[in-house]
Amino acid sequence: MKKQWTEENIERAKILMKTNSAREVGLIFNKSKNSVLGILYRDKVKNGYTPPLDSKFAIRKPNYP
Repeated sequence: MKKQWTEENIERAKILMKTNSAREVGLIFNKSKNSVLGILYRDKVKNGYTPPLDSKFAIRKPNYP
């Protein structure tokens, strides 16, 4: 069973990321660095973030359906 991130833990992680690395926050929550970065990015997108159009991550790749 996957452990879910609660809204309270997401808010706490945001605060901790101001003074700690993703690895350190992951150790506090007993989760991986990538789990911490992923949940914070998904929360950011949920709140309306979109990458700038000149970003390499926003450009659609050719030959991709």
